[in-house]
Amino acid sequence: MNDKVWYWGSVAFGALALLLLVINVCLINGNRGMQNELGQRQAAISNSVNLSQLNQALVQALAQAAVTEDDEEIRNLLSSQGITVKAKAEKASKVNKE
Repeated sequence: MNDKVWYWGSVAFGALALLLLVINVCLINGNRGMQNELGQRQAAISNSVNLSQLNQALVQALAQAAVTEDDEEIRNLLSSQGITVKAKAEKASKVNKE
């Protein structure tokens, strides 16, 4: 009788250990996926610094072109993105005199 209890107890503990092993493997795989996603986000944040400088230079160049060429299409493009382009007072006074 005592041998049967030891046998079934060891089978139960073995099954429990196997179940814990499977759960552990699943958690490890989930953590790897989260680490990969976090690494991608971190890389995107690092790249965004360079891209923001480029975007700022591009917007400034477009605004400069809109003012110097008096291009309404570029102004509309910038305004559709929430950027307001205002000409300097000198430029505005020259346009009004002509």
